[in-house]
Amino acid sequence: MRFFLNLVVLTSLTINLFIGCKQSRKADGETTESAKTSAPIPYDLTKPTERYDLTGDLTEVSGLSYYKPGRLALIQDELAVVFIFDLNQKRVVDEQIFGRKGDYEGVEFVNGELYALRSDGEIYHFTPSDGSVKMLGGGGAQVRHIKIGLPGKNDVEGLGYDPKLKALLLATKDAASGSDRPIYYYGLEYGTMYKGPVLKQDDIKAFSDGGNDSGEVKPAGIAVHPKTGEYYILASDGHRLIVTKPNGTILSSVGLDKQLFRQPEGICFAPDGTLFIASEGGKNENGYLLRFASN
Repeated sequence: MRFFLNLVVLTSLTINLFIGCKQSRKADGETTESAKTSAPIPYDLTKPTERYDLTGDLTEVSGLSYYKPGRLALIQDELAVVFIFDLNQKRVVDEQIFGRKGDYEGVEFVNGELYALRSDGEIYHFTPSDGSVKMLGGGGAQVRHIKIGLPGKNDVEGLGYDPKLKALLLATKDAASGSDRPIYYYGLEYGTMYKGPVLKQDDIKAFSDGGNDSGEVKPAGIAVHPKTGEYYILASDGHRLIVTKPNGTILSSVGLDKQLFRQPEGICFAPDGTLFIASEGGKNENGYLLRFASN
């Protein structure tokens, strides 16, 4: 009788162990199946084709834009100055002063106008004068001010332009509430502001390479790929590049090497698809610009 009871108990334990292992394997399989894989991007972000040192005021570079052939427009987060950087000469060849000191985080050149973004969402724009001509005295009548009026208190760090929508893109680093990060549109044709896609933290973490040190991905820059129309969102907090469709669907989440990208803040494309990413420097260290050729 005792032998029979022991056999029953042993059989029961074996069955339970088998069921438990099977459920565990199923759960593991479900987790693996639910993890998303990033779509490949046409850039090797471990191998820049060129590096440009940014000296002087551009140690704290915070944004950049394609300007003209062989030239980029850059801005830093303390001065109301757009710096014109010549890629062949590897130096700043022009400065456009458009206002007083402030926290400026983005710049975009659209249809002959330079647009500069302040972190509270305010935008200043003007027609630049090439040839080392500076607008002194804190700007002037030629500098226009756009009061966006975003809802709540936002920290806006990314400025881009979607030519199909004819709208500036404003990417929030810290939103008025919650951990998700909305992107706002400002239509240049009619001067209207409206809310666009939302970058959701849960959607980022769903990718197999979605982990990051800060726990949250906070956009610092945004640019629209000139050929695909996809949004490239650069995050210094999280050290990550997120690629999305214009509707917000995430296509790729790519981690950035902290040794190569010290503090990535600015991103832009040349018309041929060449990618540029700017990073702040540090103590006794210059800011710098990295160039990536399209595969």
